[in-house]
Amino acid sequence: MKILPARRVRAGAVLAVASAAVLAAGGCQNGGGKDDSAGAPKTASSASAASKSLTGTTLKSLLLPARSMPKGFHLSPDGSRDTGDGGVQVSNTPVPAAKACEVLGQTSWIRVTNINSAAFAQNDYGDAAQTQEIAQEIDTYHGGDAQQAMAKLRKVFAHCASFVDRSSSPAAKVRVKSVAVPGVGDEAVKAIETSPTWQGGMTLAAVRVGDTIVTTFYSSSHADKGAAALTMAEKMAKKVQSAS
Repeated sequence: MKILPARRVRAGAVLAVASAAVLAAGGCQNGGGKDDSAGAPKTASSASAASKSLTGTTLKSLLLPARSMPKGFHLSPDGSRDTGDGGVQVSNTPVPAAKACEVLGQTSWIRVTNINSAAFAQNDYGDAAQTQEIAQEIDTYHGGDAQQAMAKLRKVFAHCASFVDRSSSPAAKVRVKSVAVPGVGDEAVKAIETSPTWQGGMTLAAVRVGDTIVTTFYSSSHADKGAAALTMAEKMAKKVQSAS
């Protein structure tokens, strides 16, 4: 029984610089049963208008620091990336429907929505054995795109309730169980990925605050299946709310 570490790199992300902007080096990315309709989008909060002004630099400051990570986890230098102070257009290569379930097993898994953000910041941490990984990302969207992105995430989770991940060898039969998380941000959802061939599992969490979405990914080799991913997302959502 084994669990593969998360696969990094924000694949296909094109950052077109429209003005002087400095990006952090590196890249990021690394896959329920029933999709709960209780997670349907609410009306955007008053934080929406303010959150539009959050730049990549600001979002980077809202990511959880190294001291918040479990013991033994260290920052992956090549997994840090953000859109800087502005003037950068984010354009991700579209994720084909046939590949969406596998992308849920990658960091920057929010790409499955195929909705580009206005700004983002992300990084990830791994343990010394490279069998566990934690990834965190914050994306700010244009207009009502954040609500649409959350709706798309719920649809993808439901579609990927049971699939075969052929991105690694041997292929793994994966189950994804998703559920809405009431009382967190404007809306929130979490998903747990497991497989008979894995030891442990993966937990993904997404929390929307106005036009901003916080996402986390915790690939764990332990019985908790990375459950702390939700707590981490909640903490960042509160920081986003305060910054907005």
